[in-house]
Amino acid sequence: MEHILRQNVAFFDPLGQRYEISTAEYISLLRGSGTQVYLLCAYGLLVATDAPGMLGKISLAVTLGLWALVVVLFLVTHGLVIFALAALQQRTKRFTTPGFIAALTALTPTVLIGEWLTAVASHGAVPFAIWPRILFYFVIAEMFILIYMRYVRPVVSQPQPPAQAEPEPEPAAASTATPEDESDEDSRRILIGAEPVPLARLRHIQAREHHVHVVLDRTTITQRARLSDIVAQTEPDDGIQPHRSWWVAARVARGLSRDGQKHVLKLDDGTSVPVARSRLTEVREWLDRRA
Repeated sequence: MEHILRQNVAFFDPLGQRYEISTAEYISLLRGSGTQVYLLCAYGLLVATDAPGMLGKISLAVTLGLWALVVVLFLVTHGLVIFALAALQQRTKRFTTPGFIAALTALTPTVLIGEWLTAVASHGAVPFAIWPRILFYFVIAEMFILIYMRYVRPVVSQPQPPAQAEPEPEPAAASTATPEDESDEDSRRILIGAEPVPLARLRHIQAREHHVHVVLDRTTITQRARLSDIVAQTEPDDGIQPHRSWWVAARVARGLSRDGQKHVLKLDDGTSVPVARSRLTEVREWLDRRA
């Protein structure tokens, strides 16, 4: 289950730009305050535009409740679509899905349930109607997903700045540091963008356009940075770059495998990282040294 949750699914938006997201990252993003503010704005726009014509026919409290339920239902359904695509790609080769297909798949049951609830709540004053309302909802959904993925996600997925460190006490005549303090693995940090990240928590990094998608233990972040600048801060024993767009931590690498005609580096959570043909020998030798 965990490897499916972490499986990246590739989409392209209406303007042709490719992006990837996993179910785990989708859930993590929904928990962020920035995403919740963005969703609140979308919710307000839906209430204000009043496509079904509920205002004046249903009480304001019921109207607000129905729209909240519809937004939550769409988010849950959209997450399930991403999970289903990730599960499918565990059995097939990876493929890129048009984003509108995922949006429409999630939108259809949402609109059906929303229209039915509206008709029931209004006692028929707002008739059940799918067309052309679903076209309006589809355009709105695509617009909000496009804006979020291109401009909001890179911001809200940035890691929070670390807490201010307490001033260190004046050194005593003899050091009182314990071996456990000196061997703390989290003491090594690398800069991703402008943020220090514990090297011990890194699993893998993927370069995407002008950003990097970083998977750590139990969380993911997206930051504006160059992969080469990040890799330059690591040592050979920390991990390897099997592809110009990927870096993998040594602790999560398990071995080489084949995906059709291509080689991939399998990770402990089931993730498959592409291995460039020119780096295949280097990856093999690196794995042999660690065996």
